[in-house]
Amino acid sequence: MWALLGLVCLALAQPKALGGAVACPVAPGLAAMEHPELLPLFAPEGTETRQFSSYDPSGSNNDGNFKTAYTKYIDANGEYVIFDASGPGCLYRQQINVWSRGRQKQAGKAHIRYYFDDEPKPRLDLAIDDLFGGKVAPFTDPFVFLDPLPRFGILYYPFPFKQRLKITTTDDLTRLADPYTASWYQYTYLTYADGRHVTTWAGPQEDSPLVRSQWTHLGLDPKPADGNVTLSNTVSIPKGKSAMLAELRGAGSIASLKLRLEPYGRAQFYHTTLRLYWDGAKAPAVEMPLGLFFGGGGETYANCRRVPEMALRTLFYGFDGTNHEFYCYWPMPYWRSARLVLANETGVDLQKVSCVLQYKPAAVLAYPPGQAGYFCARRTMARDAGRDLFNTAFEDSGRGHVVGLSFYSTKFAMDGDEFTYLDGSRTPQIHGDGTEDDHNQGYGGSAYQKPLWGGLVNGYQSAYRLYFNDPYIFNQHLKINYEFSREGGHDYGGETDAVVYYYKGAVAGHLVLTDQLDVGDPAAETAHHYSLTGQTWARTRRSGYDGYERDYEYDCCQDDGRAFDGYSEFTVAISPANHGVRLRRRLFRSGNGQQRAWVYVDGVRVNERPWDVCTLSSAPAYQGWFDADFEIPAAYTQGKRHLRLRVQNAGGGRSEINEFYYWVYSYEDKASVQAPRPVRKLNATPLGACRVELRWAAARMADQVNYYQVERSEQPDFSRPVRLGRSNASHFSDLRVKPSTTYYYRVAAVGLSGAAGPLSELVAATTGRTTQTSVATFLGIDDTTKGDWPARYGSDGFFMPRYFFGRDCQAWPDYLCAVDCGSFTNRQFSTYNTSTGTSLLTSPIAYCARYLGALETSGSDALTLHVNDAQPHQLALYVCDFDKAGREQTIELLDPRGHALAPACTVSSFETGKWLRWRFSGSIQVRVSNRKSGSTAVLSALMFDKTP
Repeated sequence: MWALLGLVCLALAQPKALGGAVACPVAPGLAAMEHPELLPLFAPEGTETRQFSSYDPSGSNNDGNFKTAYTKYIDANGEYVIFDASGPGCLYRQQINVWSRGRQKQAGKAHIRYYFDDEPKPRLDLAIDDLFGGKVAPFTDPFVFLDPLPRFGILYYPFPFKQRLKITTTDDLTRLADPYTASWYQYTYLTYADGRHVTTWAGPQEDSPLVRSQWTHLGLDPKPADGNVTLSNTVSIPKGKSAMLAELRGAGSIASLKLRLEPYGRAQFYHTTLRLYWDGAKAPAVEMPLGLFFGGGGETYANCRRVPEMALRTLFYGFDGTNHEFYCYWPMPYWRSARLVLANETGVDLQKVSCVLQYKPAAVLAYPPGQAGYFCARRTMARDAGRDLFNTAFEDSGRGHVVGLSFYSTKFAMDGDEFTYLDGSRTPQIHGDGTEDDHNQGYGGSAYQKPLWGGLVNGYQSAYRLYFNDPYIFNQHLKINYEFSREGGHDYGGETDAVVYYYKGAVAGHLVLTDQLDVGDPAAETAHHYSLTGQTWARTRRSGYDGYERDYEYDCCQDDGRAFDGYSEFTVAISPANHGVRLRRRLFRSGNGQQRAWVYVDGVRVNERPWDVCTLSSAPAYQGWFDADFEIPAAYTQGKRHLRLRVQNAGGGRSEINEFYYWVYSYEDKASVQAPRPVRKLNATPLGACRVELRWAAARMADQVNYYQVERSEQPDFSRPVRLGRSNASHFSDLRVKPSTTYYYRVAAVGLSGAAGPLSELVAATTGRTTQTSVATFLGIDDTTKGDWPARYGSDGFFMPRYFFGRDCQAWPDYLCAVDCGSFTNRQFSTYNTSTGTSLLTSPIAYCARYLGALETSGSDALTLHVNDAQPHQLALYVCDFDKAGREQTIELLDPRGHALAPACTVSSFETGKWLRWRFSGSIQVRVSNRKSGSTAVLSALMFDKTP
C-alpha cells in the first residue's frame, strides 16, 4: 500500500459520525497495510513503483551472477550493495535466493545490513538465514517465509525511509566451494514525491498485530465489516442463459462476494462466466470464467487438470473444490450502480447458485470520485510459436494500478524474465530475474499458499501474486511482458494463461507530455536555452535498452549526448494546471551505473531527494540505454508554464553524469486518448555506402507521441518488413545497410497511451558503393579456449549463426552494419541436452548451457561483413568438427571484390574446436572452402574485439 499523503483516510470505526470520507494521511508501512479497504484509491501524484533485482544487464540469462548482476557496486566499507534508493519511500517486498537449492547453505551465514538515511551504522544487521528464517522478531510468520531446502526466502515486513535506504551483504559469494555462484533477489518498493508523512523505520519494535491477524486467517474478509449490508440470493440458471445475481443503486462499494454452485465440476468451473458492470457501463469491467476469476486456470494444460478439485486461499480470493464454494474480498467501489451477472455456458442446467454479497453504502464508506478506480480483471492467453520474444500478460492505458496476478503455464521456461514498462519508459521499471522469482519462489518452487503469493501445482505453473503492498502504478500506460526463454531446452510451444486484477479510473490518463529536449541537437538546445558547465565528453552512441534473450537489440537507437562533472541548465514547458512534474532522462549506464544529481527548479533545489540512479555499470555497450525518472513535487511547479531546470552533478560512481534526451510530463487529467496522426514528410537520404538518414515532420505536442516506430524492407510491397528501432526525435539513422542496395521505409507514431498511428507513405533510398580500402593480417590459431569464449572473445560483439535451433544469436558491434551469409546451408550440431561438451559454445544467455550451430557448405561459399569505419579490429572465427567427420577446410579473407587480403589458412583435426584470428579493417568477405570429398566445411561463430 501507499501513503495517501493528504488525500483521504477512510474512517470505518465511526461511520455515522464521520459520514464517509475525511481528509487525513496514512503513513507508508504497517499503518497502510492495516487498511486493505484503501486499495481502490489512486496513489498521490509522483508515487512510483520500482524494483532492484539481480537480472543480467547484457540481455542474457546469467541472472544472479555475483559480480555482474547481483552486486550493484562495492561501497566504501567493502560491502556488496544490492539496494540503494533515495527516499522518501518504502521497501515492501524482498525475495532472495543465495542458497542455490541448499548447495550453498554457508551463503546464508553472510550478513545483510540495512543503512537508513546515510547513517554510518546499520539499523539492522543479521545473518541472511536469521532474517529470512523467521528467527528474530518481528521478522516472523506471516511476514517471512524460508523454503525448507532452502531455495528462496520471502520477507513482506515493510521498511519506510525518509531520505535513503542502502542494503548490503558482507561476503563475496564467489569464494564458496559450490560452482553455482549465482545469487538472486528482487526488492520491490514505492517512492513518493512528498515525504511529509514518511517516517524512517525506527527499529524492531514496530509491529502490527492487526496485519498478522488479517494474514493468518485466510478465507476471512481482512477488511472491517462495520456497516456492511448483506444480500442473499439463490437462483437456478438453465443452460445457455444468464441470471442477475445482484443489482445495486446509488453509491457504495462491494466488500465481499461468495458463491456456491450445484452441480459443480470442470464444466461449471471453466464455463460459467462472471460479468461485473459499474455505473451503467455497457461493457463489463470483469468478464471471465468463474474459476479463473477466483484463482483457477490452465483448463487445457495436463499439469493443471486437477485444479477444479483443489482448494485455494489467498488474502483476497479463493475457492474450495470440495465444498463448491468461491470467495472474493477485493473492495469494489461504484458511484451510481453495480450489476453482477452469471452466464451458464456449461451445456447443463445450474440447478442452484447461492450468492451472498456484502456491500457498504456511501454513507458508511465513500470513495471520492476521481480519486479511486473501478475494479477490473482481464485474462490473456499466449502461445509461443517459436520466434516470439515474449507474451504480453497485460496492457492498458489510463490511470490505475495492478493489484494481483494469477499465472498458469505449460512448457513455459521459468527462466523468462518479467519486463514491466510504466508510462512510456523504454526501460522496464520492473525487470525480473526469472518467472518463478517474479512470483516469489525459486527453482520452480512448490505449491505453497501464502496470503500474497503461492501456487496450486507448483511455484511457477500455477502461481499467484497479490501486489497489495507494491501495486504497479500507472498514470498513462502499462505493459507487462513475460520473456520466452530458451533455458532448459524450451524453445517453442510454451503457453501461458494469465489473469490480472487492477483498478482503473474513468479518465484516459493522468500524465501529459509537455516538452522534450534532444541533447546534442543544436536546434533543440537553442530552443530550450541549454547550457553546460564542466563537460567531460560529447559523442554519438548507438545502443539498446534492456533486451530479450531472443533479441538483444529489441529496442535500439542512436543518440547524441553529453557528460559533465558540473551542471546543465535548460528551460522546459509545463502545464499551468499541473499537480507536479515528472522529468525523464535517457542516460548511458555502461561503465557508469551510479549517477547522482541535485535538481534545481527556478533556482530552488528540490530538497526532497537527489536524482539518484543506481543500476549496473556492468551492462555492455550494446545494452547501455537507461531511462531514469525524477519527480518534482507540485510545490515547485503549480501555476507555472515554464521551468528553468538545473541538473547538477552530485558525485556518483565516476563523478560525472551524462544526458542524451529529456522528456517533461505534467500530472493532469486527460479527457481522451487518440492515436497520433500519420507521420508526414518522410524523407530518406543515403549518406555513402553504410548509412541512410531518415527525417520527417515532428508531431504536435497534442498528439502525445512517445516514440516513432521505424520499419524497413527490401521489397516495395513490404512483404518482408524489418522493425529497425524506435526514435524519440523526428529523425533516425539506419546504420545497418549494405552498399549498392535499395531500401524502402515507413514510420508510425506511437502515443504515450500505447496507441499507434497509421503508417506513413513509403519512401526509398539506394546506398552508394563502398570506397573503403580493406586490409587483413592473420594472427594465429587458438586451440585451447574451445567453447569457453565469453572471457576471451566477443568484447565488441558477436555473431553465432544458427546457434539456437537454427536461429542466430548475435550482438553486433557498432561498426558492423550488415552481414550477408551468402548461400550457406544451416546446421544444428547440438542443443542444450549435451551441455557438458567443452567444444560447444557457451550460451550467452545462461551460465550452464552450451549449443552449437553452423553455416555449412559442401563446396565453397563466402560470408560478407560490411563495416562502416576504417579502424582496425580483431575477428576470431570458431570452427568445430563436432560430429568427427574428419573435416578439412580452408578459410581466407577477401575484399568485397573478391581479392585475397591474406594467405588462405587450412585447418584440420578440429573436433574439439579451434579459433582462427585476424586483424582487419574495412569490409571483408570470409570464404570457407571444403577440401575433403564427401564432407562439408563449417563456420560456427564470429567474435569481434579490439586489436591486440
